[in-house]
Amino acid sequence: MSQASNINRNFNRQTGELTNVGEHKDDKGRGRDTSNGDSDDEFVGKEKLLEYFNKQMKEFEDWYKERDWLAFHHHHYDWWMFPIDEISSRGKAYQLPPNVLAELKQDEQFIAKLRHGVRMMVTSWGWDIDNHEYFHSLDNKQKWSYWPVRLYKAGKCMWLFGQKDYYQSLKKLAESIRGGEIEKLDYFSHTRGGKADVLEEWKRMETS
Repeated sequence: MSQASNINRNFNRQTGELTNVGEHKDDKGRGRDTSNGDSDDEFVGKEKLLEYFNKQMKEFEDWYKERDWLAFHHHHYDWWMFPIDEISSRGKAYQLPPNVLAELKQDEQFIAKLRHGVRMMVTSWGWDIDNHEYFHSLDNKQKWSYWPVRLYKAGKCMWLFGQKDYYQSLKKLAESIRGGEIEKLDYFSHTRGGKADVLEEWKRMETS
């Protein structure tokens, strides 16, 4: 089982706040995960990030093979599956330092796995990331799961790692969701300390 499966968590999708059962709060009211021994004050390190990533990939592959789309929807794994250079509900624990990002960008095996992970996850949303469109035939639970923060992180991850084709596909998905008025793509950004919009944040990212 992955870190996401080992820890019982409550998650508010509107605020993006994660609360672990039995966790402790610091003096600012932030949740501090003490169950896996990782401090939120510093990056966990490349080796541990890859350990979590590879364990989660195995679960992804099992869920994908079994067409267990609800497993993709209900588990929490964004931190290590779609790593980005921002703080999160885990503080700095999974905030990619520039040198680690640079190293991983040169790792072709990691990039291939990263793309495969994103592909499997968005397939659970009914999105064919390679063809930039919804699948024509969908299972009952294979649909958008109202995770703007997950969509944001997956898109930014693809951008940071130079996977612009997948980024553009995720952008088209986001535009489809918002354009169809399925949901406002708001999420809680720990970087901004408040509400943010997926497409607006990506636009800032593109021009920065």
